[in-house]
Amino acid sequence: MNSDFTELKGTFGATAITGEIVHLDVTTSTMDVAWKLVRDGAADGTVVIADHQSEGRGRHDRSWVSKQREDILCSVILRPRVALAGELLMLAALSVSEVADSYGMDAGIKWPNDVQVKGLKIAGVIAESITGPASADVDAIGVESPLEAHMSQDRIAAVIGIGLNVNFDPESVGRFAPDSTSLSVQVGKQINRVEVFRRVLQRLDHHYSSIAAGGSVVMAWRNKLTTLGREVTVVGGKPGDTTNLHGLAHDVDSIGRLIVRDENGRDWPVSAGEVTVRDIR
Repeated sequence: MNSDFTELKGTFGATAITGEIVHLDVTTSTMDVAWKLVRDGAADGTVVIADHQSEGRGRHDRSWVSKQREDILCSVILRPRVALAGELLMLAALSVSEVADSYGMDAGIKWPNDVQVKGLKIAGVIAESITGPASADVDAIGVESPLEAHMSQDRIAAVIGIGLNVNFDPESVGRFAPDSTSLSVQVGKQINRVEVFRRVLQRLDHHYSSIAAGGSVVMAWRNKLTTLGREVTVVGGKPGDTTNLHGLAHDVDSIGRLIVRDENGRDWPVSAGEVTVRDIR
């Protein structure tokens, strides 16, 4: 279905998302477009969605593989209070996992932001924030708080990016998307992208409105984590960082850091890095 996504604006009673929906046929990355809109003064809750990205990206500068009009590739501009920064990536991953659940799946979240079904990746979320005149990849549960001069002192500007496999066929790209799946693969038929997008906006709106009103998504997000209770290895989050941490993924804290307990019983809070997991035997 090739309906214009912008037709969804205002059709489901959103109170926070969206300020505006910008629908593009092709772009380099919806994150790039969103950041330009941020600098042009775009409102809180503005959404950018594209039918195709030539340079879509995930965490650690990885590319995001998707064909024309196949999946949900969107970015959402948020201007929350600084105190809410730590829950932005959580609410995005939680929202997408709930959308998968609405199609009869039992989705989980591999810390911090990979949404999985039956151990296969169905979606990923990233978050970026303004640090002066530019933006920086957060790669952690949280958004940095330095503000541009025109912003109020108690608010930040952030963009969350969502790549959700809707009608993606992992077999069509072979080695480029290992351990991946999609909504259509799981349900055995093609899925209406406009309807999926509507559900994504509804869940984002629900959770963003909730935290803005004093609620929290930490426990709901924690309950979706598939990483807890498993042995993990964490490789440093910066390029070229070879520092490894091995231990039990024991818990998460209030800002979403993974608490890893090493062999000596010491707990280490992890805010960034590549996490691999293995079952305890």
